[in-house]
Amino acid sequence: MSRPMNKEEYRAELANAFAGILEEKGLEWRKEWRGVGGSAPHNGITKANYRGCNAFWLSLVSMMKGYDDPRWVTMIQIMDNDGKYHPNEKWHLKKGSKATYVEYWYPYDNAEKKALTWEQYRQELADGRSEKEFTLSTRYTAVFNANDIEGMPEIEITDNPDVSQDDLIRKLSEGMGVEILTDGGDQAYYSPTQDKIHLPAPGSFENEYAFNATALHELSHSTGHPARLNRPQGAFFGTEQYAYEELVAEMCSCFMGAELQTEATPQHIDNHKAYVQSWIQAIREKPETLVKAIKDAQAAANYMDYKAGLITDKEYEKACGSVMEVKVRQREMER
Repeated sequence: MSRPMNKEEYRAELANAFAGILEEKGLEWRKEWRGVGGSAPHNGITKANYRGCNAFWLSLVSMMKGYDDPRWVTMIQIMDNDGKYHPNEKWHLKKGSKATYVEYWYPYDNAEKKALTWEQYRQELADGRSEKEFTLSTRYTAVFNANDIEGMPEIEITDNPDVSQDDLIRKLSEGMGVEILTDGGDQAYYSPTQDKIHLPAPGSFENEYAFNATALHELSHSTGHPARLNRPQGAFFGTEQYAYEELVAEMCSCFMGAELQTEATPQHIDNHKAYVQSWIQAIREKPETLVKAIKDAQAAANYMDYKAGLITDKEYEKACGSVMEVKVRQREMER
């Protein structure tokens, strides 16, 4: 992908790439979402996780190119002329490596004619200035995967001993106030009217991973309840709204996969093949559909991280601020 000229080009490339993967792999794409690094795409120097469309795009690129390392760095970080980022180490970009571009939105102060950080922007609004005094600008930064960098140390793979699969699901159920019942027979579903999850008996699943993966997917649906994030619920199977909610839950489960090593079960894939074609059609016809789904999925994953005790109140407040920024951007795009 060459440097995008504008947000429309960036979103079209994102949509086409995901639609192509869906056409090739169906729902099997979820199994290839995570590399051996076992974590979300992040900057190899700052350790900061990419969010939203950038996280989604870098994960798609990793699948397409076969990258198994979640670390990405800029050319400035690779060259490190001042020895600031990796002193005593010499990194070199492999010959023929191509950049991937991430999108960065920032507020621009029209009166002062300068770019602001999001913290500065929020402070300006708090001081009484109007949103109309600012515009949103975007730039695209080239990043490279660790697989393409010689001299970069191998990733350290560590497990979090404080979070087990069962424990994470239990914490989510209790923290969100969503009871998980194993009385679903051969069905797994979230009931918005009851605000409860119904699953088949644990013995019906092939393994513990399969049970927890299904529970995580249904918990993702429950974030849309009016008392939580208030997404439209209760649509009938086969409708556009139903398929959209399934797409959000699929993505949320993938975002949460950084904490829970899950895979889509064969039953899950078989039961949801019908959604794939509707997703492909909607995404190709209107790339904004995918952008909105990513935003909703990221918000749901942030909420679940918070309710599981994986992030603090302050961290969740900051994450909500990031979602607010996305909403501001969305309004700008719709003008």
